[in-house]
Amino acid sequence: MRGITVLSRVGEIEDVVKSKKTPFTQWEPAISAEDVFSDVIGLSEIQLEGKKAYWLEMRPAEKGRYVVVQRDETGKQRDITPSEFNVRTRVHEYGGGAYTVFNNIIYFVNFQDQRIYMQLEDSSKAQPLTPLKNEDGSLGKYASLTVSPDGKKLLFVYEKEYNNKENANFLAVLNLNSDGISEPSIIAKGYDFYADPIFSPTGDKVAWLQWNHPYMPWDSTELMIGTSEKNALHDVKKVAGGRDISICFPRFDRENKLCFVMDKAVGSSSENWWNLYCYTDKIERITSEQAEFGAPHWVFGQNNYDFLSDNRIIAKKVKDGVDYLVVIDPKKKSLSLVESDLSKCSNIRTDDEDRVFFIGASNKKAAAIYSLDMDSKNLDVLKRSSSIEMKRGDISMPEFITYSKKDEKQSHGFLYMPKNSRYAAPEDDNPPLLVLAHGGPTASTRGSFSFIIQFWTSAGFAVIDVDYRGSTGYGREYRDALLSLWGVIDAEDVADAVRYVIKEGKVDGSKVAVRGGSAGGYMVQRVMTMYPDIFKVGASYFGIGNLITLVEHTHKFESHYIDNLIGTKLPEGEKEYKDRSPMYHLDRLKAPMIIFQGSDDKIVTPDCSREVAHALKERGIEYEYVEYEGESHGFRTKNNNVDSLNREFTFYRKIFSKKLSERVKGKNKERRR
Repeated sequence: MRGITVLSRVGEIEDVVKSKKTPFTQWEPAISAEDVFSDVIGLSEIQLEGKKAYWLEMRPAEKGRYVVVQRDETGKQRDITPSEFNVRTRVHEYGGGAYTVFNNIIYFVNFQDQRIYMQLEDSSKAQPLTPLKNEDGSLGKYASLTVSPDGKKLLFVYEKEYNNKENANFLAVLNLNSDGISEPSIIAKGYDFYADPIFSPTGDKVAWLQWNHPYMPWDSTELMIGTSEKNALHDVKKVAGGRDISICFPRFDRENKLCFVMDKAVGSSSENWWNLYCYTDKIERITSEQAEFGAPHWVFGQNNYDFLSDNRIIAKKVKDGVDYLVVIDPKKKSLSLVESDLSKCSNIRTDDEDRVFFIGASNKKAAAIYSLDMDSKNLDVLKRSSSIEMKRGDISMPEFITYSKKDEKQSHGFLYMPKNSRYAAPEDDNPPLLVLAHGGPTASTRGSFSFIIQFWTSAGFAVIDVDYRGSTGYGREYRDALLSLWGVIDAEDVADAVRYVIKEGKVDGSKVAVRGGSAGGYMVQRVMTMYPDIFKVGASYFGIGNLITLVEHTHKFESHYIDNLIGTKLPEGEKEYKDRSPMYHLDRLKAPMIIFQGSDDKIVTPDCSREVAHALKERGIEYEYVEYEGESHGFRTKNNNVDSLNREFTFYRKIFSKKLSERVKGKNKERRR
């Protein structure tokens, strides 16, 4: 509708428009796909040095380039990273922990060549510290960069990538006092994976996490500590961990005590939840909540808690799908809530003046970097992820729901109803339903503001965002329920979420769509073949159609993940893998599908999506296949994100405009962009 203001920049006056009676399926979004991605940036990895704050910005308008940004003590912000560099690491392929700051020097990993570079913050030049290739022919990759307190060593996770064998992972250091380019010195080896190395404040101790195949870090990990001397570790010992014990976020407090988050597979007690502990000569529990202080280790460089000047802890606590900031007194074992309207927070950092920096979002506001003064309780926004704000009358608010299962278990999700100030639906009209399945699958969703969700709700869709069993944030028992049952109970939970909303009379059961990416894309294909009478159309983003193809082509980090989720491994488990693969059940598919894929995806390779598209074509089922050149796992380029969202919306509208009998067969399209 021309002449109607549907968006506003921060602080601008919004127009008021009378709504008109229009069926839900004819609503036009209050925010376009172009606006959804117009100036949105990704925010991550806050670092502090003195009175300066640093963070990473992922910029879709710059083809997904990551840039270190500095905010000085006057509030002035500027880019630190020279234009020819992209601060991103490929360790575990998911990356993270790609830079650190020490004494006005930035140490970072450049995406194109994966080398570590050193840059003076006032210089536009950066010099490499590591070689293009190692002497053994491997490519060095680096993550979780951290500098020793004396500034002499750079410590990190070190991955050697080989062409003809499995990658090897280590802990390693670089001597920062030596000039020129050199290979790192390995200080820990023998385990399949390492994570989160950290120096003690005195610099004489190093702590880290390690684990082996076939486990993931949220299954079984070990917390280690050793004495750091020259380029070696001595007196190494295990602090905690082992089989069925998951540890994350090791940190030294201001008194040199080692703190960490841990859970155990022990039923429904508080030990079953990610709680805080500390260690000196013995392990002491700090919290005993039936809530989560941890998170699954998908990426490096995360921080769920930090220490105030008096050694109290400020942390993120997750309960019933909501993040809370809390202050914990480790001596009194007491916990108090920090009041705010935020429902999501991450990357917590503190300075010596008791200012807390973190990334937060509410159910009305998109993500931003905040600074919280613990004395005055003033909460300031330092950087927004987008300058666009939607009108309050167009924002759909989430409702946290819990619904029961046939086996008397429960699952959770967030329900959003359609909202658009320009429209009102006829009284006898129910909206179409869009089901969201998050990736992972060991991950979760939150009820915080999302431009993508608001795009759909303002377009007349009800949206249910499902935290199926296997999701994090609900304790170890809920998370581990998916082991051996991936593609079974999570699919049931997604289908039951739809049944619940239909039974409540909230949606049109003949118009149900489902979308998801990665493991969420697998879920799209899985539920469409398991429950063909429920789901009428789907969008799979870099999804998995054939689990055998995934295992044959995926990277080291997740190469045994599927074995635990399926409950067996190849080749002896071939029958079970085929039973759980949507690819082998397309004869049951009744609904059209649109598939999106990145050509450079190393996690879910293009073969996975191309295989499904070919099978749909062979069976005469309507589909579209779109592959974006140069994109990897999760699209980062603005134009591709806009294009995929527009195509998905058009595809749904086209399918829902047809009669039920016409929805399977139709024109098929394949595009390489």
